[in-house]
Amino acid sequence: MHLDLKKLHHAVVLAEERSFARTATKVHLSQPALTRSIQALEAHLDARLFDRDLTHVTPTAVGLAFIDRARHLLQQAATLQREVELLRSADLGDVALGVGPIPAKVLLPQVLAQLAREHPRVGATVEINNWQVLTEHLLNERIEFFVADTRDLPPGEPLHITRIGAPQTGGFFVRSGHPLAGQSRVSPKTLAAYPMTSVSLPQLVQRRLRHYLGENDSYPNLPTISCDKLEIVTDIALNSDAIAITVHAAVQTEVAEGRLQQISLLRKLPTLASEFGVVSLAGRSFSPSAQWMIERMKQLSA
Repeated sequence: MHLDLKKLHHAVVLAEERSFARTATKVHLSQPALTRSIQALEAHLDARLFDRDLTHVTPTAVGLAFIDRARHLLQQAATLQREVELLRSADLGDVALGVGPIPAKVLLPQVLAQLAREHPRVGATVEINNWQVLTEHLLNERIEFFVADTRDLPPGEPLHITRIGAPQTGGFFVRSGHPLAGQSRVSPKTLAAYPMTSVSLPQLVQRRLRHYLGENDSYPNLPTISCDKLEIVTDIALNSDAIAITVHAAVQTEVAEGRLQQISLLRKLPTLASEFGVVSLAGRSFSPSAQWMIERMKQLSA
């Protein structure tokens, strides 16, 4: 069966917009031309894909199943075209990627610096955010892949997850001059008297922290101040009595300079670690530039 990719694209956009007028504008067609395209596709398939009335366009049951397959086929066609173009140009090509807050701090600067040194003509567009937002942008194909802590992200279609590197261990950190700085064998009860700040924490890490700190009305939310910009988390700890929960690699400069100190604990802290994963669309091969960046991130995180 011969299927026109343009008509598939028109149908997918119509399913998203639910309006012939908005879809026609988005795909740069007149509304009558769009109507003819959809009618021709339905005639070719001998199936009604959309129910229409004066104000609404709704995919039929057959249409919903078809649109899902058509969207996947269009993604594969776009990947094939991109790969052929890259092979023809014999260059890495530009790349758009996402990075979670912690790998953005401990991996990204070195990788981007190496990219600039070795491939100065290659462009990289980077979005730093939490895994929920990055997943949405990956599914919308605004980025090719992302690297983040993905323990709360369910594996399987339509995503592919590959763990990379060793877990990045962490602890509690406070500013120099903090009431707990320099104290030895600080108890969980003493810790719980202070606010805590961190990036968004995986559910597993939150459960371990709650168990360690004990039941405490001071922590309806953990951390007290959550921010997915690691630099802001560090600044909060440097300029207040808040305790930063983070990995060692993210604050090694501040610790080396004496501006932050790790708290010495009475009871051994449960394993607090960030585990990095590369997340991409299932069945999608990486562009050469994406492969290059992922390999460098694997080397660093190891």
